[in-house]
Amino acid sequence: MFKNKLAFVLLCLVLIVSACGPSDETTENKGNSGGKAVKLTFTEPARLLSVAPLYVAIEQGFFEKEGIEAEIVSGGGGAQVIASVLSGEAQFAVSGPRSMFTPLDKGEDLLAIQSLNSALTYQITLSKQYQKKKNVSKDSSFEDRVASLKGATIGTNLVGDSGDVYTRHLMQMHGVDPNTLKTVKLAGDGSKIGGMQEGIVDGGIASPPMGLQAESKDIGDIVINTSEEPMYGNMVWEAVFAKKEYLEENHETSLKVVRAIGKGMEFTRNNPREAAESIESYFDGIDVDILEESLIGLKNTFKGYGEMNQEAWDNAQDPLVEFGKISGVSTKQDTTEDVIWTNSYIEEAFKK
Repeated sequence: MFKNKLAFVLLCLVLIVSACGPSDETTENKGNSGGKAVKLTFTEPARLLSVAPLYVAIEQGFFEKEGIEAEIVSGGGGAQVIASVLSGEAQFAVSGPRSMFTPLDKGEDLLAIQSLNSALTYQITLSKQYQKKKNVSKDSSFEDRVASLKGATIGTNLVGDSGDVYTRHLMQMHGVDPNTLKTVKLAGDGSKIGGMQEGIVDGGIASPPMGLQAESKDIGDIVINTSEEPMYGNMVWEAVFAKKEYLEENHETSLKVVRAIGKGMEFTRNNPREAAESIESYFDGIDVDILEESLIGLKNTFKGYGEMNQEAWDNAQDPLVEFGKISGVSTKQDTTEDVIWTNSYIEEAFKK
């Protein structure tokens, strides 16, 4: 059929090349040169504005530029976060340090590589009625504001959660009996605000934007920013962590994650309005102006690219151990750098 042998050979080569198709290399090896994106799942305990740099990194295309397709699984609290990471359903967790301590105590090998916040972001909002009863306001001295928590009934996402523990420790540091505080499970910002409005609780513990929402409805005021306490002003919060084995086997991908989130932190810090607009869909029903104001308030916690220090880890761990019967954290972890946390990924990702 083919009289020209050379033509026959060339046709065979064309067919072989066509059948083989393009290489299926991932961007782990090809960088950003057009290969398939690396699909990663991030797990978080709930939708949190303190985690905004992660959402911004997705919406502003910082992950895409790194060749990563990022998906977030949200909800279920810290227990679900850990279960997802340990099972391999999620590669990375973004959660408070408390989520790490219990599995570490059980021998799990986890490592934090970035902290989205350099301070505790909880705010304590008190109802107008309770402020009047206690003769206290947001303009009172810090000591008087903390003292007003004596005998208060406060709504929190879960009795014994981190908000509960860190509030009790704050009271104890300032000579107020933490046992006088009563906490009530009111999950979600709406239920806390509604609880204040109905007089079920005197206030609520939450990260932004709950406090500003209560203020906008004239139901309560943000009376205490926990970061006003120096100990809480230098604290690891909303850490990015994973199994050490995964990090070691996927070093380049881990660097890209740190770089994308670090850029998200920088963007959120410098462009709060644009950041708020880009993640408005993550917080259905919350006015973009409140999101922007909340991000401005969180600006100082989005420090650098998420670098950490030992004191910040101690400040996160010590209250949990002090109130171990509530927190379930009874064993102190070694907080020396490169044991349960490291800045090495940030340093390598952003080296000049």
